[in-house]
Amino acid sequence: MDYGLIAGYLGKGLIVTLELTIAGFIGGFILGFLLAIGRTYGGKTSRAVSIAYIELIRGTPMLLQLYIIGFGLPLFIRNYVPGFVMNTTIAAAIGIMLNSAAYQAEYIRGAFNSIDYGQIEAAVSLGMSKWEIIRHVTFPQAFRIMLPSWTNEMVYLLKYSSLAMLLAVPELMYEASVAAADTFLYAQIYLLVAVIYLVFATLIIQAMRIVEMKLHIPGVTTVKR
Repeated sequence: MDYGLIAGYLGKGLIVTLELTIAGFIGGFILGFLLAIGRTYGGKTSRAVSIAYIELIRGTPMLLQLYIIGFGLPLFIRNYVPGFVMNTTIAAAIGIMLNSAAYQAEYIRGAFNSIDYGQIEAAVSLGMSKWEIIRHVTFPQAFRIMLPSWTNEMVYLLKYSSLAMLLAVPELMYEASVAAADTFLYAQIYLLVAVIYLVFATLIIQAMRIVEMKLHIPGVTTVKR
């Protein structure tokens, strides 16, 4: 078994997988936060737009979304910009981010709605603006409440970033398939890939568990020290 060759393939793929996971999670949080604000505190228009986006994304497969962004969008752009070529890794990162945003928006909205409305009324009586209430009252608590959901989302993105291989993105599963084709060690390589996913998923879970315990608020969050 050529360990060096296999390690080279999987190492390159793992880096791309982690990049996709991190980019999708952070980008998804930023967009999801805005969607959650629009749905929870916005007017009729922003609420309708947020709901429409969330339901559209949650109601369609991530694979279809990746195909539309990776193949359909470049074809559309080439109608106006001949010769346009989209980097497949960037396309996959955008697709993962847009998908994650819909789910994170619901995590954040649920956390917002779990906060006692009396706190918001008290903040309003003190003359705080809507954004001051979000920044100083609701979001700090919501952040802690949604940490378990965030853990699930990070693990979800780590695993489902493997769909990017269908756009020929050189992530872990894609590189594993190349290594397996070169060495014919299909069972061994895919078993090793499974272990890698399991190890990193476990690391994410344990790291988030530590964060949950550090930020635990008695009576607000459910984590026990």
